[in-house]
Amino acid sequence: MSFFKLHKPSVYKYKPIYYDPKKEAQEERRKRMEQANKSTEGNKGEYEPQILRRGIFREIAEKERHSARKRARESNFRLLIILIILFAIAYFLMK
Repeated sequence: MSFFKLHKPSVYKYKPIYYDPKKEAQEERRKRMEQANKSTEGNKGEYEPQILRRGIFREIAEKERHSARKRARESNFRLLIILIILFAIAYFLMK
């Protein structure tokens, strides 16, 4: 024991073992896809992003808005038909 020499903390070389079957399956699929891309295209499998056009997000939002309106119209039409049928049934039962 001495006052000037301090003990170093113990060092453990612990590597946790964790098995994730989903991650391993994903890695295997990725490797197969890379090999398929290399063999068919001849490129190095590099990522090539698509060029975004100006205003594409507005176009997508407008299409979504249009489809939402169309779905709402179809739903309202179905509701109207169901109400007509129910009123007709009620009319014939009351008669």
